[in-house]
Amino acid sequence: MKKLFIGALLSVNIFNVIAQNKNITISGNIVEEATGQAIEQATVQLYSLPDSAFVGGAATLSKGTFTLPKVQTGRYLLKVSYIGFQTKIIPIRLSNSRLNHHVGTISLLSDAIMLSEAVITAEAPPVTIKADTVEYNASAYRVPEGSMLEELVKKLPGAEVSDEGKITINGKEIKRVMVDGKEFFSDDPTVSMKNLPVEIVEKIKAYDRKSDMARITGIDDGNEETVLDLTVKKGMKQGWIGNFIAGYGNKGRYEAGGMMSRFQDDATFSIVGSANNTNNRGSSEFGDSGQSFGGNSGGLGGSGNGLGVGTGVTTARSLGMNFAKETKKLQIGGNIQYGYSDNDAQQKSVRETFLGEQSSFENSISSSWRKRNDVRADFRLEWHPDTMTTIIFRPNGNYSTTGLTNESDLKTFNNEHQPVNLKESNSTSKSDNYSFNGRIQLFRKLNNEGRNLFVGGNFGYSDGDTKSDSHSSTGFSNVDGNEDAVYDRHTDRTNDSRNWNVSVAYTEPVFKNHFLQTRYEFSHRKRLSQSLVSDPDSFMVNGYVESLSSRVENFYDTHTAELSLRGIHPTVMYNIGIGANPQSSLSKTSVGPNSNKQLPRQNVVNISPNAMMRFNFSKQHTLVFRYRGRSEAPDIEDLQDVIDQTDPLNIRYGNPNLKPSFINNMMMFYNKFVPDAMRSYVLNLFYMNTVNSVANQMQYEVTTGKRIYKRVNVNGNWNANGFFSFNTPLKNKKFTLMSGTNAMYSDAVSYTSVGSTVQLSTTHNLRAGERLGGNYRNDLFDISLNASISYNKTQNDKQTNSNRETFDYLGGGSTNIKLPWQTYLSTDVNYRIKEGYSGNEFNNNELIWNAQLSKTFLKNNEATIRIKIYDILQQQSNLSRNISETMMSDTEYNTLGSYFMVYFVYRLNTLGGKAPARRQSFGPGFEGGRRGGGGGFGGGGRF
Repeated sequence: MKKLFIGALLSVNIFNVIAQNKNITISGNIVEEATGQAIEQATVQLYSLPDSAFVGGAATLSKGTFTLPKVQTGRYLLKVSYIGFQTKIIPIRLSNSRLNHHVGTISLLSDAIMLSEAVITAEAPPVTIKADTVEYNASAYRVPEGSMLEELVKKLPGAEVSDEGKITINGKEIKRVMVDGKEFFSDDPTVSMKNLPVEIVEKIKAYDRKSDMARITGIDDGNEETVLDLTVKKGMKQGWIGNFIAGYGNKGRYEAGGMMSRFQDDATFSIVGSANNTNNRGSSEFGDSGQSFGGNSGGLGGSGNGLGVGTGVTTARSLGMNFAKETKKLQIGGNIQYGYSDNDAQQKSVRETFLGEQSSFENSISSSWRKRNDVRADFRLEWHPDTMTTIIFRPNGNYSTTGLTNESDLKTFNNEHQPVNLKESNSTSKSDNYSFNGRIQLFRKLNNEGRNLFVGGNFGYSDGDTKSDSHSSTGFSNVDGNEDAVYDRHTDRTNDSRNWNVSVAYTEPVFKNHFLQTRYEFSHRKRLSQSLVSDPDSFMVNGYVESLSSRVENFYDTHTAELSLRGIHPTVMYNIGIGANPQSSLSKTSVGPNSNKQLPRQNVVNISPNAMMRFNFSKQHTLVFRYRGRSEAPDIEDLQDVIDQTDPLNIRYGNPNLKPSFINNMMMFYNKFVPDAMRSYVLNLFYMNTVNSVANQMQYEVTTGKRIYKRVNVNGNWNANGFFSFNTPLKNKKFTLMSGTNAMYSDAVSYTSVGSTVQLSTTHNLRAGERLGGNYRNDLFDISLNASISYNKTQNDKQTNSNRETFDYLGGGSTNIKLPWQTYLSTDVNYRIKEGYSGNEFNNNELIWNAQLSKTFLKNNEATIRIKIYDILQQQSNLSRNISETMMSDTEYNTLGSYFMVYFVYRLNTLGGKAPARRQSFGPGFEGGRRGGGGGFGGGGRF
């Protein structure tokens, strides 16, 4: 111990001596030589001579300035690099006679050669943070040749892409992808993820984008959305670029797609298209997804396999066009999209339904086939007739058709696992849905001190029609006579909605850096839900069975009045306000058991405080607190006396007396980036509590297994979740370490009754996970290793003997190797262990191995031949867990299985003259050629 103490003292003294010698500061400015424009986020690194050891580094700020950590006297090399520009090496000598060494303005030449071939030579930090923006340098994450944006996003620290294509960054769902700050295919991130090639992307920024109103007026209306904003490489803005791919494999698998784009500072134009039968949708599905038959609605979350498979096997085709144009006074943009999907889903499921102090269990096997067509168009106009006025107009519309066929076999067991019923069913449906919406906003500055006026209005119309036929045959084990219940029914459903609102806001500067804001909004919504059921074995009037049918109209009015104070300071920004939300809801029933009945008008007044506080410790170190309350009306289906009796084992009643819910949201966001070490920290916390939440009251018939659901208001529903991400390279910047921690807890309340006893129960759900990743890379290869553990515990307070705990362990790695003759090998391996799922058939371990070999050729490597084998060991499964307030289920779907594909990829551009890329070498620490950073958790499990 004594030796250890003496050693510690010596270490401290040595450190103090070294620190005392490090007293010279190096600073300067970095600009573009052609334009003189400052370069932000250029990489500045210092190497000592003669050993070329890395000493320290920094990234330039918004004005192109930089300051390096203090160093000792001696000889050094200053390396300045930025993607798209030639790297500059400057020798410098430092002495104690000059403690502040300013190198002046350093100009970088554009590297047109590099840009034309998309060869990246700069060594950029993988992650940087500026205020509330997390910025990823695309060059720091290597992906296989010819990859689309989705493969890059999967590698970003803190990013997850679900099997359904949902993107989350640091716990926030991405609602929109933008390109150079301009909207790209509106709010459909799938188009960008599946069609944009990685090679055109320089940076990816993740941030909360404010609404048009908040952006222009500064009034926080709470309508933020998290977006990904892509920065296109400068050299890619000099002409047209295109990326085309065609592939074919065994089992009849095929893929084809292409994109042709022109990205300029003031204009963009893109055409994208794809066709495949490999679960690779080129666009999202829009509009209403159509009606379902029975089953459970809603849920608290679930988990997938995290290995890139979806629900069944899908054949998809898509085509889209996007444009944007900007002038001094006018900004316009829009897109039109078409999508087609044909899904074949085979599933087996095990489900437990919570019944107070006991449970019922179901085993089911089902098949579904669905074909869907979608057309969508939207447009955006922002006009500045003068410097004080802004007018924004946003119309959009979509149309979709869906055809669906279902077949299923289901067995129900009681708490002792004795059979209760056996049901066979099939159904078909055809639905048509369309909608049209618009928004117009006028903003006027009344002076230059912050006084302004805002007037806006929204309108919307939607209509959906579904015709369905269903057949079911149910046998009961505990009913005398054991006679099967057989139903053949036809249902016509109509859902119609019209809404509009108007709002006005005024901002008045009250004293220095403080503004008083007032806002008023009135909204009106009229909704119609009609379900007409015909049954040849029942008495019908006017072609439908009155007791099984319903028609409900709901009128919902909301007033919102808010008053808030906004303060702006260099280090603190805050917005504190309070609002009143009087609401009125009136429902009328003209068809059904309670026809021609008008219920009393529901009147509710909610007081909704809101607050936001932002601490800017530095440009790269921020802390944000936010609270907002909002009201939410019940779904129109929940207000009907009879929702759905198509499934005789799951009958669903609504409740015309439902009150609107009020939702409290609290959030905290913490970001920190350390430029010297290129280290980043992100912590996001969320809490949500719902007053008058709408939940199920379920009555269970023991002899038949029939469940009767009624929607009721409950209190006690809440959830909290958090995400922490840590990312750092090691000293030589070739190694990168990453950590992502996630935790979520929720309570869901419901009523259940078996016989005449009604019990209130709460389902508790805890999910937690940790993911670790590490990367090493050089010019010839990179390797990524990752490991994760995911824990899920579900507990019903009335069912202590039926608690469920699952564990998912995943470990794996990937590598990209550069071989001779422009050949590249990429492979990834992931091993997953599952424990605690329902039965041994859901607890199979799996080893997933994919491999790809590609060869580039033609002038400037414009073409690539690629061979890829998926699931070489044929072990992939597709399992998900779903949890709601009344049930928990494990479901396994069919997958594509093992197959191989041969691809041809062609890249087209019109960027002008090209020449072979140059490589430079400056001794240890200076590498030329392609530069990347650490990969992320590609292929890792979800939690």
